[in-house]
This record gives sequence, structure tokens and C-alpha cells, in this order.
Amino acid sequence: MAAVRARLKAEFVSNLSSPGTTLEEMRLSSTDRCQWRCSADGCGHQWPARLQFRTRTVKPSGCPECWKRRNRAPGPGESLAEVDPALARQFRRNLSRPDRGPDTLRLQSHDLCEWECAQGHSWPATLANRTNGRGCPDCTGHGRSPFECNVAMLVQAACGLVVELDHRLRLPGRRQDRFDLYLPESAPGLLIDLDPEWTHGRPGSLERDTAKTAAALAAGLDVERIRSRGLPPVPVHGLSHHEAGPGVNPEDWAEAVGVVLRRRGLPWRQLTPAEVTAALTKGAQLWQKVVAGPEVSAVDVAPHLEEEFVANLTNPGKTPDRMPPGCNDVCLWRCRKPDCGYEWKAVLNSRALAGRGCSQCGHAQVGAANSRPGPGKSLAEVNPTMAEELIEVVGHPGWTAFDLLPTSNKTCQWRCPEPPCRFEYPAPPNRRTGQSSGCPRCARRRTVAATVRPKPGKSLQDVHPALADELVEVIDEPNLTAKELRPSSSKLCRWACSKPGCPGRWDATPDQRSRRGGTGKRCPVCHPPRKSPT
Repeated sequence: MAAVRARLKAEFVSNLSSPGTTLEEMRLSSTDRCQWRCSADGCGHQWPARLQFRTRTVKPSGCPECWKRRNRAPGPGESLAEVDPALARQFRRNLSRPDRGPDTLRLQSHDLCEWECAQGHSWPATLANRTNGRGCPDCTGHGRSPFECNVAMLVQAACGLVVELDHRLRLPGRRQDRFDLYLPESAPGLLIDLDPEWTHGRPGSLERDTAKTAAALAAGLDVERIRSRGLPPVPVHGLSHHEAGPGVNPEDWAEAVGVVLRRRGLPWRQLTPAEVTAALTKGAQLWQKVVAGPEVSAVDVAPHLEEEFVANLTNPGKTPDRMPPGCNDVCLWRCRKPDCGYEWKAVLNSRALAGRGCSQCGHAQVGAANSRPGPGKSLAEVNPTMAEELIEVVGHPGWTAFDLLPTSNKTCQWRCPEPPCRFEYPAPPNRRTGQSSGCPRCARRRTVAATVRPKPGKSLQDVHPALADELVEVIDEPNLTAKELRPSSSKLCRWACSKPGCPGRWDATPDQRSRRGGTGKRCPVCHPPRKSPT
């Protein structure tokens, strides 16, 4: 991350979204649009881009002009065939642009091509990856080679000490570094790098070797380098220069390691031809074991990864059965569930060791888990009275009140417990528990009943006691009395004349009877309707 910030600081010009804001004041995931200036020699191109696009883990954006220059047709002396003939001989075809070949491809082109190594293995890889040191996935042996295996076994047989291959360390300020040979029994532990010309004679190799060696010595490690004859020495103060070769004869290189060990007072003896043959045989067996892949692969740890694997984005062509569980290659995955099929990118070790899976299915599982109550917290246990009214959970067949939280927002169907009602209605539990609401029909009935009740001193009994004495019953609601009726009520009632001996009975509302000072809708016997003149 420090290297990323250093590169961005060198190229940052200004913040276009928030003028005046410096790079140090922004997070690496900021969406601010900034102006950048390419720091590559001879470029200096300026372009706008969001900071988050420049700092993302997978395919961070860079200078568009440099991108075009890397992918344009090469000039004289710039093609793959001219600069690296050995690599050009492994080229078979261009998968991205079939019309481009070694004569028309630049070394840092991102064209996806098909390659074939000397052992006949074919695999796809971008040209930039190949020129940056990536080799055949079937021959690289996860950081090892048959040459290193043979040298290690010869050295181990000649000195009698344990020799470890591909020893890895994380030095301060650097990513993980690899050392070809490690002798742990040589206190404080001797690290030896083998630099044959075919891997360390490429452009930039000397700079990388120098930086790695300087960091190891600064960290207090005991490091030696043996380089192929003809290669320049590594310019690090205090480092001895040792040579072997030319070529990659393992016996010559093992003898060079022996010179280093004898100068340090460590044991060393000349091997007989039979011992050399035995050591080389052991080295070949070790290499075959390395080529066969890791002893425990990612598929051994998590077999389902083989079904979900789509492609290796870091090392195209390498599959999970050839990668250890801790591999940090970024891969493309597809969820194996038929109803999902979601695709996403993830580092292999996060899937094999951390157990991470499909994020879409994970969100659904988390949501379902959060909606299910714990022991003693379900609706049936917290509010059994309300739980008895539940008919079903809409959209979730088979769910009961034991599967619901009292605060759930899932729509449910309810039935009113009152015998005269039994009305069915939909509502989520949180609306019922949060507002203590129940049957909407009963609620409306209660509301209407509350609005027709008279205020104290305003009832029919209080305002018109004579009329109240004539009330027999309220026809629709026989349980109401004159004390519970308003004079303006529109409820139809039955009345009986209060005059002694009058048999008059009639129907009218309190509003009709209380009009005009109580003279409205009187007894039809005592006050027969007048006949209209003809």
C-alpha cells in the first residue's frame, strides 16, 4: 500500500471534484475525480480519473497513453521476435488479435496468447505476464525448477546438511520474497540464490536482484548469490561475487555452492559417480512431485470449489487442483446453486481457508437468520394471545408463530377472535405489536360508537327527559338507553305515548322527535296527521 501511495503521489496533480484537497487528505477508496500526470520516462501525459479506479486491487487504471503505446505495433527493435527470441519460439497463436504475431507484438502487450513450453505443455497467458517472468504453469513448480531440485539434492548429499527449496520471507517494506536454497542448520541460517543466465539475464533482473539482496542484508539475514558467468555482479556492499556455469549443469552449480560452504568452515566432500546419480535421481523425483501439484490442493480442502471455479485471473490456465489452499491468486467463481448463478471475483485462500462463498446467497442466508427468533423470543412465546389469531405467513408456507419475531415486517393473515366478527385481514406483526392494533372492522365499530355517544349532560335523558320517558328501545341496538343517545341521533327508535290510556306506538329517530322543541314526530294517535283539503 505504501508503494501505491508513493506512485499516486508522484502522479497527482489536483482534485477536480474538491479543489484544494490533497492526496493525503483522501481515502484510497475516494470517488473524487482527480487530474494525473504520468510519471513514466518520456510520457508526462495528463488525464482525469477517479481515485478509486487507480487504487482498486484488480486491474487498477493507469496512463491511457502508455496503454496505447504498449499495445500499438512495435517499432524497429521493439518486437518480441527481436528482443526475446527464446520467448518468441514458445508463441503459438494470438487469441486476442489473431493477426498479430511475435513480429508485430510489443513486450508489454496485454494480448492473450497461447504458448507451448519445451516440455509440450500448452497454456494461455498475456504477453506482458510472460515478459515479466511468468512461465509454464506445469513446469514452474510453484517457485521451483528441476535445475534447483537437482542442485539442492547434490548439495545436501555433499554437505550432509538439510537443504530447503523455495524458502519464503516477507522483508520490511517488501512483498514476499523467495530464496532458492536455505540451510537452516548453518547458524544463523544461510540463504542462497542461484542466478542462471536464462532467468536473470533479462532487462530489469539486475535491479530486482539488487533490491532483494539489499533488503535481506539490511534485515540481518545471511545471504549469498551464485551468478552465471557473464552476468554483472550484484552491486551491494558486503556481498561476495560467486560464479558458476555457463549453462545450467547442476554439478557445476553444486560445486560453486560447495566453495561457499567450505569458506565458511562447513562440511563438504566430493561425491562418487554413484552418489551423484543417486542425488540427481532424488532431485528428479522431487521435481516430479512438485510438478504433480501441491500435496494438499485447494480442492482437497474444499471440494465444492471445483464446481464453482470459472477462471484464474492471476495465472490463466491454473486450476484449483494445482493450487495450494493458501494461494493468493484472484479467480472468477460462479455459484453452483441453480437458482443463483452469481459470478464474483475472490482470492483462492479466502474461499479454501476462510470459507467465504457466494455473497448473494450469503445476504439471503443472513437475512433469513436475522428474521428467525431465538429461544423464548418468538411471537408465540412473547404474545400467545395475538399468536392465536395468526392464520398464515404470506409468502412463507409452513411458517408458524414460532418462526416470527414480534417485530417482524413480514405480511401475515389474521382472524378476529370476536365471535360476532371473525373478520380476516392482512398486517405485519410489528404493526400489531407496535401500535397495539387489531381487527380493523372492530376498530371502526368502536370508533363510530365513540363518536355517537353523548358528552356528559348532553344526552337525550338530560336534554329532553319527557322524550326519554317515552323511549321503548333502540331498534338496531336494543342495549342502548336514553342516557347513551344524543338528541340529534339518527338511530331508529320505538316510542310509546306517555298519556294515560293512549295506545300510541310509533317509530322515529331522536333527531326527528327533538326538532322544534320536542314537537316533531309526535304520537300518531294523539296527534293524527291533518288531511289536506281537496
